[in-house]
Amino acid sequence: MKKALIIIGFIAAVIATILASTKLYMFSIIPIITAFICGVALIFISKKTQNYTKSIQYIFLLVIMSLGLTIYKNVTIVHETQETEQTESTETENQNKSETPQPQKLESKIRV
Repeated sequence: MKKALIIIGFIAAVIATILASTKLYMFSIIPIITAFICGVALIFISKKTQNYTKSIQYIFLLVIMSLGLTIYKNVTIVHETQETEQTESTETENQNKSETPQPQKLESKIRV
C-alpha cells in the first residue's frame, strides 16, 4: 500500500509540475490534489510504522512548486477574451466619436 501511494504520488506530482509549466496550467489542479492526498496518506502510514522516507518530502516539494506556478500563471496571464472585450469597447468608442460632428468654434472679433 505504501509503495503504491509513493508511485501514484510521484507520478501525479510530476504530471502536475509539467502541466503547470505549460499552457495547460489550468488542468494541473487535479494532479496537485491527487499528489497532496497521497502525501498526506503517506504521512499517516509512516507515523504508524515509525518510518519516515524522503519520498514524502519530494512529493510535497513538487506539489508546492506546481501549485506556485499555477497560481503565478493565473494571476499574471491575461486571458484573450478580456483583451478582445477591451479592444472592442475602445473601437466602438472611437467610431462613436468620429460619427458625431464636432462643433466649430466661432471666434468673435471685437472691433474698437
